Amino acid sequence: MRFALLGGDAESLPLAAAAVAAGHELTWQGDISRADREAFAWLAEVDAAEEWEDLLIAETADAILIGRGACGADLRARQVQELARLGRPMLVTFPLFDSVLTYFEVDMSRTEGGAILQYYNPLREVPAVAATLGWIAQGHPQFGRVEQITATRTLRDRSREQVLRSFAPDVDLLSYVAGKLNRLGAHAATGNDADYSALSVQLLGAAELPVRWHVEPPADAEGLNLQFICERGRETIRFDSQSDVGQTLQVGAAAAIGRFTSAIAAQDAAASNWLQALRAMELTDSIEISLRRGRMIDVHDQQLTEQLAFKGTMSAFGCAVLLLIIPGLLALGWLAGAVGIPLAEYWPHALLAILTIFLGLQFLPKLLYKAPKR
Repeated sequence: MRFALLGGDAESLPLAAAAVAAGHELTWQGDISRADREAFAWLAEVDAAEEWEDLLIAETADAILIGRGACGADLRARQVQELARLGRPMLVTFPLFDSVLTYFEVDMSRTEGGAILQYYNPLREVPAVAATLGWIAQGHPQFGRVEQITATRTLRDRSREQVLRSFAPDVDLLSYVAGKLNRLGAHAATGNDADYSALSVQLLGAAELPVRWHVEPPADAEGLNLQFICERGRETIRFDSQSDVGQTLQVGAAAAIGRFTSAIAAQDAAASNWLQALRAMELTDSIEISLRRGRMIDVHDQQLTEQLAFKGTMSAFGCAVLLLIIPGLLALGWLAGAVGIPLAEYWPHALLAILTIFLGLQFLPKLLYKAPKR
């Protein structure tokens, strides 16, 4: 299978290496730094980032790997949306964007084009994590019932941007092991919603199992400590460069490539897992809201579709009809009567025609938009 690599980062490059190791061909590369090209000998010297629109053509590559790279966020968002709208298969790193709105927009394009769109979170791929999936329902085999889960992310740079960028894959992992999470409460160190250096987040889901996440400076290596606190002890999984788990993170790239290529071969758009990435970004976006309100908030499932966007536009237009057009017709009829033109007796008919057209527009989504492909 022919792969393209658009944007180099810490996850997209291992994905490309896994694709090459599996016997696939890397036929197109763009937005790769010089340092990365020197570190990976199999990368070509020529960077085709300026010709990224070649990827819109199916003959360029069968599948596209996408990382953050060095280009601007707006350009990368436009690229992914256009590729998704044309149904091009993509495997992207996570989080690829910082804004949850961009994830909604990409999901609209994916639904429209029926693209296979998957994201890669290496934390999910660790074998030790797979072994924990039954603990919530059945209990730990040695320590019994799981009472709570805590996750500690250690970072040297604890700026708002870096903390939120680390929280997204972490909460995606927590949703994977603890089930769907739909309540979130965030606390900052000083009560200032701009201070994320010691951010603490409490999460709850359908299992009613307390899940806590916080950030702190590292004692040695940066990483994530995931603890399952049980009734008779605790189990800890460390994700950092000094642990066995951290050293197996690269193994997950091969599994992700295998799932991705299998979905392409089967032409299975239902194999897209973009909604899970969107859900993690919704939780990430809710941190600021919780800090501002100073309480736990509910995070509801929201899927921004073209139909919903259309309904929003029609709602705004309906308000305009009520606030502007009706008073305007009344005023126009009064002025026309003042100069002797009998327009007032026709304005109810004009209003009826406007409202009929407005109501008729509500049926346009049924005619224009295809049913979502999930």
